[in-house]
Amino acid sequence: MTYTKVDVSEQQLEHLVRHNAALIEEGLVYVDHQKPTAGGRLDVLMVDSGKSLVVAELKVTQDDGMLLQGLDYYDYVSTHVESYARLYKTPCIDPTQQVRLFLVAPTFSQTLVNRCKWLDLPISLFTP
Repeated sequence: MTYTKVDVSEQQLEHLVRHNAALIEEGLVYVDHQKPTAGGRLDVLMVDSGKSLVVAELKVTQDDGMLLQGLDYYDYVSTHVESYARLYKTPCIDPTQQVRLFLVAPTFSQTLVNRCKWLDLPISLFTP
């Protein structure tokens, strides 16, 4: 399979992630996007095959600040996971499962990668 690099806006990337969540990870299902939190609007909220909520922070350029932004959303969703489970009946969310954080960007600096490996959180880095 041949891939072609294209420039997209963050809104276009969000659209691609929302409509193709299962391409990121098998069983991943879109739940909502631009959901208000105490720290702003999280980009995309999904549920994985184990019924864990997944917070996805998206950037179209390399941005080390995305880790802190993602952690703010992760913290908010983790604190309110039972409310999310009641709010979204489908797909089924298990509030006892740990929330996961996905960072999606075209590239990641070595600094961001190094910081992620020391966090005791389920963080995944994806490059589209």
